[in-house]
Amino acid sequence: MPGKYVCPICGREVDDAIIPFHKRVEQQILERIRKTHPRWIEPDGTSPKCVDYYKALIENKRLR
Repeated sequence: MPGKYVCPICGREVDDAIIPFHKRVEQQILERIRKTHPRWIEPDGTSPKCVDYYKALIENKRLR
């Protein structure tokens, strides 16, 4: 039975099945997360919404 996980970045409670999700995230996104959350470490994981948020920041910057 899956448990709940609280994203250390946004505080959202999500299914703990997403904890390894960050392992498939692009390095550029992980670097951006580390810049704004220097205490965050990869094994802490991220919520998919946080990954989407940082991905959008990177994509918007590329469009400018």
